[in-house]
Amino acid sequence: MEITFGSADLARTCNDDAERLRFYGPELAATIRRRLCEIDAAAHLAELRSLPAARLRPDPRRNDGALLVALGRSADLRVRPQEEAPPVLLDGRLDELRVRGLLVFDVAVA
Repeated sequence: MEITFGSADLARTCNDDAERLRFYGPELAATIRRRLCEIDAAAHLAELRSLPAARLRPDPRRNDGALLVALGRSADLRVRPQEEAPPVLLDGRLDELRVRGLLVFDVAVA
């Protein structure tokens, strides 16, 4: 899947090894890198459901289709489909097989 970021600062922090390590520490930095590689390797959003550690789920704090991708016990990537009008099934649920790009807009640390 294609990955874009909500801001240039977030993209730099997530993609630059030294920045990620400085900002998040060694354990979370490694998990962020691994999860971004897993997202990049997936053909579509539904493939993330096969990764138990990712624990893909709706963001309970938002009502805009945002999703959480687990980064361990204390952090999540907040993402949403890149498309302005994400593909949906007839029943209104997100068509995860047709979502081929994610926008990462936050790393939420508890």
